[in-house]
Amino acid sequence: MPNNAAANTPVEYAADLYNVKEVTLHGTADLSFWEAVLRKENLLPYKEAGRAVLRLSAIDAKWRGFKFREFGIAIGICLNEDEMSLDGYYLPYAFNSSKFLAFSARMFFRTPYFHGDIRLENKLPASIKLQDRTEVLLHARMSIPGTPPVVEYLEWKGPIFLPDNRGKYFLLLAGEADLYPFSPETDQFELKPSARHQIFQQLIDSNFVGSVWSLRNKSRHAKSKTYKEISK
Repeated sequence: MPNNAAANTPVEYAADLYNVKEVTLHGTADLSFWEAVLRKENLLPYKEAGRAVLRLSAIDAKWRGFKFREFGIAIGICLNEDEMSLDGYYLPYAFNSSKFLAFSARMFFRTPYFHGDIRLENKLPASIKLQDRTEVLLHARMSIPGTPPVVEYLEWKGPIFLPDNRGKYFLLLAGEADLYPFSPETDQFELKPSARHQIFQQLIDSNFVGSVWSLRNKSRHAKSKTYKEISK
């Protein structure tokens, strides 16, 4: 699970959230699949052991009096052809539990947010559940681990690129995390294809496999405005 910081230039954050509860499932998927997807965006996937790197993350937070939950799917990218450094992420899809905030994100920030029912539990056994109307699109749940977590303070900052060349924003993620290995034998991970949201079929077609759970109870999530320019 890489932890590089691509941007060293000071960034002014439009939203800076503290005490965010977070459950993230890091994983990998077929490199050739995401190379083809990212080629249309003029981006290159970051890779580990010949696989693309993805993160599926759910948060529970509060912003300007609004309590909300978010779920996002992001693919690691690099800005050089050697594909050796995690320089940012491509965000093809995200959900917000608030219809108002999802609409605002699409209209004012050009980010690909949709309304969804998001449930997360960042204590053992941790879980993420995403539902669109009556349809459960994703359900991931840890089994009770047999060993204690690796506890680390992790910080990442860098650009988040948006679909269809709509621009980019900058993100800072920081906080102490409990890290557990994903267990394919005992952990639960279910995806359901959706006619409304093609990203879940893409996760299935690219053979997404979990690798590491990251649980944070008081993390910081800071986000800049969206910039139209996507120069890398």
